[in-house]
Amino acid sequence: MRYKLILILMITTFLVSCSKKAQETAEENWYDPLPRQSWSAFERVDTGQDWFEVYKISDNTFAIYEPNQWQEAISYLLLGTEKAMLVDTLQGIGDLKAVIDKLTDLPIIVMNTHTHYDHVSSNYQFDTIYGLNMPYTLNNTKGHNHDEIGSSVTSETIWKNLPDNFSYDFYESKAFKIDKFVNDGDIIDLGNREIQVVYIPGHSPDSVILIDQENRMMMTGDSFYPAPIYVYSDSASFQDFFMSAQIMFGYRNDVDYLLPGHNETMQPVSYLNELRKATLAILNPTTPYEQGENRRAYDFGDFSIIVKDPLDFGIRTGD
Repeated sequence: MRYKLILILMITTFLVSCSKKAQETAEENWYDPLPRQSWSAFERVDTGQDWFEVYKISDNTFAIYEPNQWQEAISYLLLGTEKAMLVDTLQGIGDLKAVIDKLTDLPIIVMNTHTHYDHVSSNYQFDTIYGLNMPYTLNNTKGHNHDEIGSSVTSETIWKNLPDNFSYDFYESKAFKIDKFVNDGDIIDLGNREIQVVYIPGHSPDSVILIDQENRMMMTGDSFYPAPIYVYSDSASFQDFFMSAQIMFGYRNDVDYLLPGHNETMQPVSYLNELRKATLAILNPTTPYEQGENRRAYDFGDFSIIVKDPLDFGIRTGD
C-alpha cells in the first residue's frame, strides 16, 4: 500500500509539473492575448483575404487590421463623398490594394502617420500619396531591403494566415513616390469630410496625427496606442514627444475617439490626458521605471512609454 501511495504521489507531481510547463509555454507566446475582445464590438467585413481583418467602425470608416504579426498594425480607410483617404498601408505582406478595391471605388489618397516600414510598405500599390517634405521622410521613400527589416517578419513574429505567395527570404519594403507635400495645419478635403494634418514629431521625426472633427476622430499612428510606445530609436526624441503630447491634448474637445496604429481601435479620448500626464511624470526624477540597456520603460497601466537612457530631453537626433 505504501508503494502505491508513493507511486500515486509521483504521478501526481509529474502531471502537475507538466501542466505548469505547458501553461508557462503558452504564456510565452506573443499572440496569447488574441483575439482582442475590443474588436468584437465592430462589424467584421469579409474581403476574401485571411491575412487582414477588416472592421466597419462607423458608417464611413473602416479599420484594416493585421493581427497575425506581432506588431498588430492597423490602417484606416476614411470615405468622403468624392475621395477616400487610406491612413497608412501596413507591412506589404497581403494584397492591401485588393482589399481597398472591395471596400470602395472612390479615388484613394494615401496619407501616412509616419514613414516607418510597418506603416508604408504597401504605399507602392497606390497612385496618389501625400507626405511631408523633409529629409527623414524622403529617405524612407527609397524603401528598406531585407537586411534592414527582415528580422521583424519571421516564423517567430507571424503565427498564422500568411499568404501563399509570401516568402520570408525576400521580404522588403518597396520604394514609393510622394505626389503632394503637405504641411502642419493643412486640410485635406475628401468631399464633405475634412481631415486636418497636425505635425507631432517624437516617435519619429515625421509623425503626424490626422483630425476628423466632423466624425470626432483622431488618427494617432504610433504617438499613442494602448501598449508600449517606443520613443527610444536613434531618430526618436522624447523632448519632441513631450511637446507633441501637449499638442494632442489640445484637441481633447474636438474628438471623442482615438484611432491608433497598433493593437486596438476606437480608444476613448480620455487617453490624451493620460498621455500628457505620463510625459510630465517621465520628467520627474522620482517616477519609477524599469531599467533596460540604454533605455527606460515607464509603466502607466494600459500603456507604457520606453525612452532613451539617459533621457534625451533637450537633445534632438535625426531630421
